[in-house]
Amino acid sequence: MKFFHQYILTAFVVLFATAALAQPATLSGVVQDAHTKEPVAYASVYFLKSGVGKTADSTGHFTFTLPDGINDTLEISYVGYEAFRQPVNLPSGESVISVEMQRGKATNEVVMKVKINKGLYLWRKIMSKKKQYNRYNLPNFSYEAYNKLEVDFKNFKPEKAKKNFLLKPFSFVFDNIDSTSEKEPFLPTYLLESVSDYAYQKSKKKYFENIKASKTKGFNNESISKMLGVMNQNVNVYGNYVNVMDKDFIGPFNDNADDYYSFSVADTQEIQGKKVFHFLFRPKRAGQNTFEGDAWVMASTFQIQKISLYLGKDANVNFIDRISIFQEFIPLNDTVYFLNRDKFFADFKVLGKQSLTLIGRKTTSYKNIVINSDSITKLFETQSLEEVVKTTENANQLSDSSWTALRHDSLSANEKSIYVTIDKLLAMPKFQRFKKNVKFLATGYTDDGNVEFGPWFNWISSNAWEGARFRFDLGTNTGFHKKIYLHGYLAYGTKDQKLKGLMEAYWLLKKNPNRFRLHAAYSKDIDNGISQVGEVSQDNIFSLAIRKPNTTRKFLQLQDTRLEVFKDLGKGFSTELFLVHRKYVPLLNLPFIDANGNGETFTNFEVAMRLRFAYLEQFVEGDYFRYSLGSKYPIAEVMFAQGIRGFAGSNYTYSKISASVKDKMKISPLGTLSYKIYGGKIGGTVPFMFLENHPGNDIYYYNSGAFNLMNRFEYLSDKYAGINIEHNIGSGLFRFIPITRKLKWRQFWNVKTLWGSLNTENSLLNNGESKFKTLNGSNYTEVGTGIDNIFKILRVDFVWRLSPTDFKGLGNKTSNFGVFGSFQFQF
Repeated sequence: MKFFHQYILTAFVVLFATAALAQPATLSGVVQDAHTKEPVAYASVYFLKSGVGKTADSTGHFTFTLPDGINDTLEISYVGYEAFRQPVNLPSGESVISVEMQRGKATNEVVMKVKINKGLYLWRKIMSKKKQYNRYNLPNFSYEAYNKLEVDFKNFKPEKAKKNFLLKPFSFVFDNIDSTSEKEPFLPTYLLESVSDYAYQKSKKKYFENIKASKTKGFNNESISKMLGVMNQNVNVYGNYVNVMDKDFIGPFNDNADDYYSFSVADTQEIQGKKVFHFLFRPKRAGQNTFEGDAWVMASTFQIQKISLYLGKDANVNFIDRISIFQEFIPLNDTVYFLNRDKFFADFKVLGKQSLTLIGRKTTSYKNIVINSDSITKLFETQSLEEVVKTTENANQLSDSSWTALRHDSLSANEKSIYVTIDKLLAMPKFQRFKKNVKFLATGYTDDGNVEFGPWFNWISSNAWEGARFRFDLGTNTGFHKKIYLHGYLAYGTKDQKLKGLMEAYWLLKKNPNRFRLHAAYSKDIDNGISQVGEVSQDNIFSLAIRKPNTTRKFLQLQDTRLEVFKDLGKGFSTELFLVHRKYVPLLNLPFIDANGNGETFTNFEVAMRLRFAYLEQFVEGDYFRYSLGSKYPIAEVMFAQGIRGFAGSNYTYSKISASVKDKMKISPLGTLSYKIYGGKIGGTVPFMFLENHPGNDIYYYNSGAFNLMNRFEYLSDKYAGINIEHNIGSGLFRFIPITRKLKWRQFWNVKTLWGSLNTENSLLNNGESKFKTLNGSNYTEVGTGIDNIFKILRVDFVWRLSPTDFKGLGNKTSNFGVFGSFQFQF
C-alpha cells in the first residue's frame, strides 16, 4: 500500500457493448508524466501473468488486443520513474486508460558498472557543441511568445471549505473542482496570460520585449504585466546555471557538470527516421543545488530535442514540494534547433505534507521565430539600454475576440471556467469586503471610500519618554486623486502628554517612463528610531517585545519642514533635490540639556542633492510609490548638502558629502555576496545632530543596515568610511549532516567595519559630558554568522564585536557578543 499511494492513475474507460461475447478486448492508453502531463516516450508496458508486453511509442501511446475477460496485472516502467502496477480485468470491446507516472527510482532499476561510461561520453559530445547550440550565441533572434500561468489548489476538503463561515458566500467556486484530470481533485483558481514580441542581439548585447497583450483579471499593474513576459522567465538549459525561484541551480550542461552529476544512456530510439539517444542525469551527492532528469539527443548532431529537469523535496528551496521544467526544440533549418515550447510546474506547500497545496503551471509557446536577421539589427540600432521592456497601451483591455486571435492555442474547459468565476467574484460586494479584510491584516492598511487607514501595527507602542504611545494615520487613495497622495498622523504619549504628528503631500507629475515627483511635508515628533535605517522601527508594537534591556535610551525632538523634488533622468540616473528646515531639541540623556531638564533648540536650513545611478533597476509599481527589486549591476549614490546660516533662523554653516556603492551578486555555486562601501565628510563645527551618528540597534531584531552591538547615538564622526559584506552560502556545511540537510538550514557570514574620526572642535562641542564616543581614526568592527531558514522563516545571527574592546566610561552597557533574530520570507 505504501508504494501504491505513490502512483497516480487517472483512468477514463469507454466501453462499447457488443452482441458477440467472444469478441477480443482492446486496451489502449497513453503514459504521461504526472506533473508536466508530457508523454513518457518508449515506456515499457507489460502484463505480468501472461508475459505480453511492448514499448509505448514516441508519444507515449500503446495498444493491446487480448482475449476478453483477461485477469492480469499491468506494469508500466521507465527509467527515472516509479514503476506503475494496476490489476486489470478487461471486458470485451475497447477500453482506454491514461497513466500518470511519478518521478522517482523504479523498484526494478539496476545500476551496472561498465568500463565505458556511455553517458559521460555523450555528455562530452553535447558539451563540444554547447556554444554552437546555445541560442544566446546566435548573432540575433526574435519570436512571439505566449505565456500562460494557471494557479490551482489541491489537498483540501471541499465540503468542509463550503461550510467555513468566511468562504461560505463563495461556495460556487468549488463547483469548478476537477476530479477527473488527476488522481487528486484540484480547484483551478486563477489564470494570467500575456503575448509579447521578444528580440535578442549578441553584440552589442541587447534585449527587447514588447508586451502587446496582458490579461490579469482583478488588478491592472503594468509592472506585474512586465514580469509576466519572457524577459525574466527564460530558462536556458545550455547555460551553466538554471535560475529557479531566484536561486541558481547547477545545470546538467554546466562546464563542470561531471563533478556534480552522474550520466547514463537508457536506450536508443528512432524517431521520424532519425536516431536519438535517451540521456539521463542524476546528482552525485544529495543536498546540492542540482537537478535530475532526462533528455532526448540527436545522435547525428548531439542537439537536444527534448529535456526534462526535476527538483524533488530534497532541494533546498522553501515551500516547494516539487518543480518540473520541460523544454522542446524544433528544427528551423538543417543545423539549428530552436526552443518551441516550455513548461514550468511547481507545487507549493507552506504548512507541511498534508497542508493546502498551491500548484503553479506556466506554459510558454514560441512562434514567428527569426534568427540572424538584418531587421533585428535595425531594431536595436536606436536602443541605447541593454534591456528594454515596453507595454503596449491598453494591453490589459483587449476584447475576448482579440485574445482568441492572439492565443497560440485555445483555452481548456478549466481555464475558461476560471475567467467566469473571477468575473463573478469581482462583482460580489462580499468578496470585495473579504479582499479588503485580508489586505488589512497582511499590509496594515485598509480603505474606506477615498480614505486610507493604517498601518495598524503603529497604533500602539511605548518608550521611556512618552510612556504609552498612541498613533493614528490617515491618507488618501486613488479615489481621491490618481496623482496626488495626502497622508498624516497624530500621536500622543501618556507620559509627556503631548501631541505629535505629520502632514505630507506627494504629487506624481509623471509616472512613466521617467518619474517626476514632488513631496512636501511638515512633522513634529520624537526621533526615537522612527527614521532609523532598518527593517523594524521602534515606533512599532512589535518592538516592545524585542528591546534590549539595560540600554540607556536617548531622545530627541525634531521639527522638520521639507520640500523634495525627484526626477528620473533616464538610463539609470536619477536626482533628488532637498530643501529642509529643522529644529532639534534634546530631551533625555543627550548633551545640551540644563539642570531643569530643558533642552537647547538648534535650528538649521539645508539644501541637499542626491545623485543616484542604478542601471536596469527593476521596480514593482504601486498607486503612488514604487518598490525596488534591485539591479544586476552595482548601485551608486552621491549626496551633497550645504547648511546655510542666517536663513529662516538657521544658526549653522556646514558642508556634507557622502557616497556609497552597493551590490548583491550571484557567485554560483557558492551562493550570493552582498556588499556596501560608503564614506563621507562633514566640514564645519556643529552639534551632534548634524554630524554622522553611526546607526546602532537598540532592539534584538537583527538590522542589516546597522551595527547591531552599537547603541543609537553612541558614536559620532565628521569623517568616516566603511564596508559591509555578507556571504549567503546556502546549504554549506549543513548539507553534509542528514538532519540539517532535511531541515534545509542555510549558512552565512558577515562583517561590518567602520573607520571614523571627529575633529577637535566638534569633539569639544559635543562631548563635554561624555555622552558620545569617537573612533579617533581607529575602526569599529563586527563579525557574524548564524543559521538561516530555521522553520523556513527565521534567521538567528551570532554577532561578535571585535573592536574597540574598551567599554569603560561609555554611559551604556555594551557587550562584545549578541544573539539577534529576524524573520524573512524567501524561497
